[in-house]
Amino acid sequence: MALQYRKAKMRLTYREGKPEVYKIRQLTYPPIKEKDLIKYAANSAHIPESTMTACVEAIVQGIVYFAINGMQVSVPDVGGFYVKVNSKTAHTLEECTTDTITRMCLAFRPASELRKTITQTEETIVDAPYSYQEPEGDDDDDD
Repeated sequence: MALQYRKAKMRLTYREGKPEVYKIRQLTYPPIKEKDLIKYAANSAHIPESTMTACVEAIVQGIVYFAINGMQVSVPDVGGFYVKVNSKTAHTLEECTTDTITRMCLAFRPASELRKTITQTEETIVDAPYSYQEPEGDDDDDD
């Protein structure tokens, strides 16, 4: 497995003199459609696509059902799904209601085997010309 990336030239607009720096950016491609993923999985498992579609839909419904009910759903060698809730701080018990919830999302924590696989990928530099990009927030370091 290879991680493909390019070198991007950026101008740090928040610094005096606006210096140009270079960063590594991962190449991104259009997302894989569900139909293509199911076709790939069905061919790999040697089962009909209709059976694979029903299995995938049932698994997704199960993940949503159990996560909404407060349980972490663990998928071996992949990771765990759980609901993450952010809320405002309340000063009294009476102020702490569901109205203080600011964000709810389905979060994913990758399994150690998946993290290890991703971090041990081969690096492939794609021979593309430098591309200029505006900075993306405050994630730029001083180095």
